[in-house]
Amino acid sequence: MSATLFDADAWRERMDERWFETGKAMAEKGDVDLVAIEDDRVTAHVTGSVGDLYVVELRAPAGDGACTCPGFEKFGACKHQAAVVAAANLLDATGRQYVQGRLARLRDGLALEDKTALIERIVDLSRKHPAVLAELER
Repeated sequence: MSATLFDADAWRERMDERWFETGKAMAEKGDVDLVAIEDDRVTAHVTGSVGDLYVVELRAPAGDGACTCPGFEKFGACKHQAAVVAAANLLDATGRQYVQGRLARLRDGLALEDKTALIERIVDLSRKHPAVLAELER
């Protein structure tokens, strides 16, 4: 596997140069939480400039991508995507292994809990996070 996950030049061509540079700065600042690397798909949570949290999913090295921000909806590309490209490319081998196993470790930990404990965790998350409640009520 190559040292970097994404073809940064290909992603840079998709958007305004300022967006790409802002995204790189966001990654360097620590605004990206890489949630999962599964095959060629990367999922991340990115904290926007006013504190909103966006979910970004990208295909490496230069495939399709999406973001939950209004900019992506309007322009089809955004600084949050650039932030994920930069953050993923900054990972060393140890960091990449950590992210690749992150959801598996979560699943394994949850599997150890009994049903009642899991239900209470979900209810507690629903109490604290309106989006979780809304999603579970669908």
